[in-house]
Amino acid sequence: MTAETLVLPPRPPRSGTLPDPGTYRAAPGRCIFEISAGVGPLTTLRGRCAVLDSRLVVEQDERRTRLTIEASSASLRTTRPLATRHLTGRRGLAARQHRTIRFESSSFTIGQRDRLTIPGALYVRDEPVAVTLRTRAAGKSRDRLLIIALAELAYSTVRAGSDFRLPWSVPAGRIRLLIAADFR
Repeated sequence: MTAETLVLPPRPPRSGTLPDPGTYRAAPGRCIFEISAGVGPLTTLRGRCAVLDSRLVVEQDERRTRLTIEASSASLRTTRPLATRHLTGRRGLAARQHRTIRFESSSFTIGQRDRLTIPGALYVRDEPVAVTLRTRAAGKSRDRLLIIALAELAYSTVRAGSDFRLPWSVPAGRIRLLIAADFR
């Protein structure tokens, strides 16, 4: 009987920005999903949705880490109540037919000073719109990650990709997505 030596592929080095491999969730009260519309430097409308589910799956190879945040379309509340009704209606988010807004990512890019780039898709009216979150790890440990993520999209891109429309009373050239979550 002879002994064989198996050579395992090397594990990629861990950056220390992400927690240990595993599945993490953020409690609904510890997660923010905010959408705002604006023109130039001005914000013309801001709204928040209740988060239904949030999941961060950290893999041994950190680049394969996955993030999913799902929020209720019908729960949208804005700074302008009359606009809220339009936004949850059939020309906006169509909350009766499309119950959720969802962000999904299947890869991470880890940068300098706890910065992450998270490419993914924002599902508006169940149609994917490509988006990249610029993220900062605000708090981290071996079993916890607190992120603050921001993405900016052209309103025309969101409208063309999902047929989502803002009310005529809300001028917009851009849509901004803000996600803050405390994964444990």
